[in-house]
Amino acid sequence: MPRGSTRSRRCVRIRRTLLLYALLCAPHAALAQAHAVSPIAGVPSPSGTRPSEVDRSVPISLVDAVALGVRDNRDIRAAFLDRAVQRFRLRAAEQRFAPRLDILADVFREDVGGIVTSQASVGGTGSLLLPSGARIGFVWDRRQRLDRRGDSDVATLAVTQPLLRGGGFAVNRAPLRIARLQDSIERLALRNTLAEGISRIAFAYRSLQQAQEQVRLGELALARTAELIATNRALIDAGRMAAADIVQSEADQANQQVALHQVRQQRNSAQLALLEQLALDPATNIIAADPIAAEQVPIDTQRAIEIARTGRMDLLAQQRAVQQAQEGLRLARNQRLWDLSLVATATRSAGRDPFGPFPTLNDNRVGLQLAIPLGDPAPKLAVIEADTSLRTAELRLEALDQSVETQVRDAAQRVEAAWSQVEAARRFKALSARAVEIARDKLAAGRSSNFEVLSLQDALRTAEIQELTSMISYLDALTSFDLQIGATLESWKIEWSGE
Repeated sequence: MPRGSTRSRRCVRIRRTLLLYALLCAPHAALAQAHAVSPIAGVPSPSGTRPSEVDRSVPISLVDAVALGVRDNRDIRAAFLDRAVQRFRLRAAEQRFAPRLDILADVFREDVGGIVTSQASVGGTGSLLLPSGARIGFVWDRRQRLDRRGDSDVATLAVTQPLLRGGGFAVNRAPLRIARLQDSIERLALRNTLAEGISRIAFAYRSLQQAQEQVRLGELALARTAELIATNRALIDAGRMAAADIVQSEADQANQQVALHQVRQQRNSAQLALLEQLALDPATNIIAADPIAAEQVPIDTQRAIEIARTGRMDLLAQQRAVQQAQEGLRLARNQRLWDLSLVATATRSAGRDPFGPFPTLNDNRVGLQLAIPLGDPAPKLAVIEADTSLRTAELRLEALDQSVETQVRDAAQRVEAAWSQVEAARRFKALSARAVEIARDKLAAGRSSNFEVLSLQDALRTAEIQELTSMISYLDALTSFDLQIGATLESWKIEWSGE
């Protein structure tokens, strides 16, 4: 999440009654949907970046980077492609109570012992499973002699209603509930992939910000040293400083030039890392345009824990895994029951031969059918395994719930500690800058040594780096905190259905 001056102005408009937004200080409302990428109209897509544009800098804000990443990041795109398969798998499972029909037709000629016959047949089988467990089956077969007059027609309708094993609405709807729970878990996994992708983009963007700022600070330190060398030369010309004393300043200048080359290489590496997250051409000269600014965000740890329990993807997925295990135990226990079913069949057959039609025959039956399994340990083993799976899932849920609270508390403490470091680093920088000013004035008046000024300038350079590092660490800690409580998408105002 960006936490700069723009963020502070927008956070003022957030209603304080919405504790989630007050806690997380969601910075932007530009991302109404994952596919809404209007802020990035000026950002080249991978296909729009040409080699001739390699040297042209492309400034990009964090909002633009996240919008572009949501659209083009390969991990996110692959997750959404998998989602299409998952949706079809659920639709297939929801056809459990849909009718099934198979049709078969054939035409053949056979020669048996010199007797040649030609015959055609058409038939079909159908079945329908009802939520009560009743299964309706239908079989129809019609055969026609082609070489002589003759045909046969047989149709059978059978209805079987289990009374014990396989009977009941709860048992027969259990596979459908399991499939829906699995689809919910997969949607949570996709949501988590999207949140982690956004966080990785934010981390990569801030790494580039930090590297760019380190280059600027290195150039600023080099300019201060050059200014000090100019002062040294003026004092030497005036006879107020020994010529050998300027060697210290020149040595410090050479050392800073080496450091500047190093941070420029770090900036190049940070650019490539961000380009990889955004799926852009590695030759694109991308520039982080947002200023680095950190402002304190108050955190209510107890409220954050409550939000995490309702928003953490892994916790919600484990809750659904427990429900799946409960349905699995229900099915396993039902399979141990005797197979007692009410069975009804109706068969009608008719036909004719060259001598005339056959009489139509109807065969109707209604009765009970009982099957008692003996000596098969498999059903009991299935119950034991299902019960163990349920208990294990419940234990994992308890452990995960405790782990979530621990992780949220730790993340909140890290945010608070990071802010304390920001405040200390700012004080250190302000005092170091003031000390350098005083020392330079003393040096001009001949009341300070060149070594003292160089030492204080080194301290100022260290203070500037510490302030930069502490601000980046604080902003990263806030992004990690959003991820820990499962509020990354809400913070970025990304609305999606998972469909």
